[in-house]
Amino acid sequence: MAKSAKRWTIGAGIERAGQGLNRFLDMVDSIGAAETAESCFDVVTRFATDHGFVHGACMEVPRGTQMPDQALMMVRMPEAWVEHYIANDFALVDPVFRRAATELNPFTWANAARGVRPAGRRVMQEARAFGLHTGLTIPIHGPKGYRAEVTFAGGQVDDDPRLIHKLRYLGLGLHDRLLALSGRGLGEEVPKLTPREHECLHWVAAGKSDWAISQILSISETTVHWHVEGAKRKFSASTRMQLVVTAIRLGLIQP
Repeated sequence: MAKSAKRWTIGAGIERAGQGLNRFLDMVDSIGAAETAESCFDVVTRFATDHGFVHGACMEVPRGTQMPDQALMMVRMPEAWVEHYIANDFALVDPVFRRAATELNPFTWANAARGVRPAGRRVMQEARAFGLHTGLTIPIHGPKGYRAEVTFAGGQVDDDPRLIHKLRYLGLGLHDRLLALSGRGLGEEVPKLTPREHECLHWVAAGKSDWAISQILSISETTVHWHVEGAKRKFSASTRMQLVVTAIRLGLIQP
């Protein structure tokens, strides 16, 4: 291939990639500018449907045996399935909900169904009768034990890892906008960190160990651990990763 042809091919590829990125950013902007929950959901579901995810939902995860008061809940699933789900109290045994309560990364329904009890398997099996053969769930965690999830589901779906990354970011944007439109928000519940806790959290997010942070801040390793554990308690975070993810989402630290 001639050099000029190679340059044209590379240039065209870069241009297409740039156009794709611009379209994606336009979707993100549209989600943030949506004035109603329906229009916000429309932006995301149009994109998801193009890849086989024809159904979706954004919901808070039940705490114990009850849904929180004024729980965030928007569902675009087959109506018959929603009625069947509610009538059988599936929310109490749904393996997707259970995994979303503890998982940080997106997961497929197939992963959620592994090793579950018969009641959980029943939920997954009966969903197929309503055209919900597979799905992707994005867990969301906030302060004071707040948990939610965004789910995309369908029959034959595109499982390209790059698509999953895009759906993750769109799902997070969808959740945050729906929460804001509902009149609720996590802002008033953001824990107040001490300056030292904030410093330690910043270096934890950078991948530093307690020992490394102690050298950077000129304090003892034990003191670093104490400050990090204090931040975890304030965020009701069970792991450092959960602490960091929540802090980034709330704008307390930069990724």
